[in-house]
Amino acid sequence: MKRDYYEILGVGREAPLDEIKKAYRKLAMQFHPDQNPGNKEAEEQFKEAAEAYAILSDADKRRQYDQFGHAGVGNNGGGGFQFDPNQFADFQDIFGGIFGGGIFGDLFGAGRRRAGGGERGSDLQYTLRITFQDTLFGVDSKEIEIPRMESCGECKGSGCASGTSPQVCPQCRGNGQVAVRQAFLQMYVPCPRCEGRGQIIPSPCGTCRGGGRVHKRSKVRFRIPAGVDRGQRLRIQGEGEAGTSGGGPGDLFIVFDVENDPQYERDGFDLHRKQEVPWALLVLGGELPVKTPYGNDTLKLASGTQADKVVKLPNAGVPRLRGAGRGDLYLHLRVAVPQKLSAGQTELVRRLLDDEVASGAVTEPSEGFLSKVFGGEKGKKKKNR
Repeated sequence: MKRDYYEILGVGREAPLDEIKKAYRKLAMQFHPDQNPGNKEAEEQFKEAAEAYAILSDADKRRQYDQFGHAGVGNNGGGGFQFDPNQFADFQDIFGGIFGGGIFGDLFGAGRRRAGGGERGSDLQYTLRITFQDTLFGVDSKEIEIPRMESCGECKGSGCASGTSPQVCPQCRGNGQVAVRQAFLQMYVPCPRCEGRGQIIPSPCGTCRGGGRVHKRSKVRFRIPAGVDRGQRLRIQGEGEAGTSGGGPGDLFIVFDVENDPQYERDGFDLHRKQEVPWALLVLGGELPVKTPYGNDTLKLASGTQADKVVKLPNAGVPRLRGAGRGDLYLHLRVAVPQKLSAGQTELVRRLLDDEVASGAVTEPSEGFLSKVFGGEKGKKKKNR
């Protein structure tokens, strides 16, 4: 049975990303194959730690793992950490992929952080459930509350205690990179002491412990445009997690989940709905008052309209996101059969049926048929003879 990823890294389930990075960096340096040549057990522990970090450092994968365990991350957590050398063009790309990007690159901030520079904050995703009416009319102002990393108010994001400042990293001398040798190659990788910043913090801030960021629950307000559909995303720039060392904030992505409506079915920007019509109106034709999402309208029917006809009401569908106007509303006609008739109505319908029988348009129902319909005793007795 696979070990728990949090247990592998030795961190709690609520551990922030910075703590996860530090835990993995310690294990990676301890069990790296270069530090343990020929030690298969150390190699397996290195791969195990790399796999755990690959999942827990990714916000989406971590949420899936927290909810469903190893089954929630699929192949990412099913077969250990996999490294395919065929995806790189040469040895330089291989080692650059390991130490300058990918697992180690994210660990030390390569690709997102330059020496002496800041790291951009992570993007966040929030699933928002909205009503069908919200998709039709939009919402001018919607407020949600999200947990995220924000810049520390005590040190203003510097990570330094009051009255102190960062110092040049003694290991890389401010370059943010150090030289390493792999076989016959020598290359430069982000400095493990300062994580590529080129600076260290000798006196960390007591509030953020030198990270420059703290956990907070923040309110975000935005507008929901009319016409959004289930699964679509709205990007809100700068509302993700705060960056470090002066790096810019990430973005917030709102993913919409729309409640079903009992009357309407959406197809793109068009709407479909069943519409009952009195049978006499289908026969004679005329005007039928109908309700649309935007108010009342009138449906004009020709005489002899069939009960299964589909009628279109233009511009009565969903507003178009990138264009003027709306989609259309399609009414699927269904004949409305009255449950009760007055004596006069019954006589009129019977006379109409008699005329239809006389003209040969329909066949007169037999007594046996009527007996089945009405369930009379007369039909039952006749059947028993």
